[in-house]
Order: sequence, then structure tokens, then C-alpha cells
Amino acid sequence: MKKTAILISVLSLLLLSPTAFALTDTTNSLETSNSPSASGRGWFVFNGRRHNFAFSVQEGTLNETDNWSYAPNCNLSVTILNFKGDRLIQIKSARVWRYKTDQMEGGSRVVIVGVANVYTAIGVLRGWWFRAVAKDAGGVDTGVDSFSISLWRTGGAKNIGCWTTRMFDPEHPGSLRLNPTPFYTALGRLRGGTIEIQVT
Repeated sequence: MKKTAILISVLSLLLLSPTAFALTDTTNSLETSNSPSASGRGWFVFNGRRHNFAFSVQEGTLNETDNWSYAPNCNLSVTILNFKGDRLIQIKSARVWRYKTDQMEGGSRVVIVGVANVYTAIGVLRGWWFRAVAKDAGGVDTGVDSFSISLWRTGGAKNIGCWTTRMFDPEHPGSLRLNPTPFYTALGRLRGGTIEIQVT
């Protein structure tokens, strides 16, 4: 317990930057259908630190009611570096719950959500909820690819920056409980790399 508290304290000093987003409940009528795909690799700068990211997501079971694809094949990682190139924090997806793609002005977007582990210099923090959003400008001259990730730690959705682990049932999307304010959010336009999204 003491070690976990130390890890949380270290992580909060490195990462804390709250941003909110609203959670919308969905239905659970799943049907098998062709699913979209997305992949990306690159880096951006947020709060003076370089964030390297890589992800690939495809397949899954498409819910034609809410347009999310569940239980996909997905890998996602984000590494936060200082400008000496030293790794500060690494975030790796552990269980990706669902994703969806859609068209937006000037390109397309993919949203990926699930559970991740956070690797620090003094240990691993498990069971964090994440929400990643990647935007593909699609070659539009005025558009710029971008990436963002938000994290919630365990501890109950009544607490800022936390989510309720025990109540969550992947078969029932309405069981997900997140505090409106994430523990950490990083976002930025790509300084290098690319994002490709296939919307079906």
C-alpha cells in the first residue's frame, strides 16, 4: 500500500493536468459486421515533454446501434520523455474494450478506450482507464494529424481522476463509471509520424 502511494505521488508530479469529457451510456445489442481500422506512430510535445505514441486497432464486433466495435485486436503505447531522451513514464494497453471511427471536418478520427498499465521508474501501476483519440487530416493541406490520451486511476468515480473498477462489466456499457475529470490528459499536433484511419 505504501509503495502504491509513492508511485501515485511520483506519477501525479509528472503528469497531473486535468481535462474533462462526458460519458454517454450505450446499448449492448451487438452484431457481427465489417469493422474499420486505424494505426499510427509518431510524437508530439505537451507540457514541455515529448510524447511518443504507437497504436494499431482493427476487427472486433461492431454494435450497429452505438457504432462502437467491441473486443478488437489492438495495441497502444505512449511513452513520455524529457528532452534528454530519458523515459519518464510508459503507458501500455492491457485490455482494449472498444473503439470507433468517424468522419470529421478535414479528415477522420478514431477513439480507443480500455484498461492500461502505467510503467514508472519505481514500479508498475495497473488497472488505469484510458481514452485515446487520434485524428487523421487525410492529406488535407490545411489539416494536421493529432493525438490525445486521458487516464483515470482506480479509486472510485466519486474521486477526481478516478474510475470505479469493481462496477464495470464489459458486457454492459452503462456500467462504466468515470469521474468527469481525468487524472491526466496529454494532447498535441504531430511533430513527426503519421496516422491512418479507415472508416467503413
